[in-house]
Amino acid sequence: MQPDARRRAPRRLLVVEDDFVLRAHLSELLSQEGFEVSCAADGAEALARLEREPLPAAIVLDVVLPRMSGLSFRQEQLRSPAFRDIPTIAFTALRNVAELGELGFHAVISKPANFDRLFQALASIGPAAM
Repeated sequence: MQPDARRRAPRRLLVVEDDFVLRAHLSELLSQEGFEVSCAADGAEALARLEREPLPAAIVLDVVLPRMSGLSFRQEQLRSPAFRDIPTIAFTALRNVAELGELGFHAVISKPANFDRLFQALASIGPAAM
């Protein structure tokens, strides 16, 4: 099946985070809230998951990642007709987030982790993510 022919799976999230402990914690927390969570440690792995797995309703994306940064991932995502409309939430420790504005993130959440803001951002995406 062509990637652009796939529908997004409700309550499925892709979490892209290089910190193993935070990634595991996010995955566990979101799973407890009823989400089906897929994880990637960098942008390249995230793109590979988008190619081969059911499309997520939303992506939670760390910006500073090894191998392929979150910014590079987002640029590739926006170039892809199959992936560009997936709401993406930037999850970052960067203090200067001005450059993130041009990449059309659904929300930008600053680290340290604020899980209430993350759940608010997911709820604002609508029924597809909740």
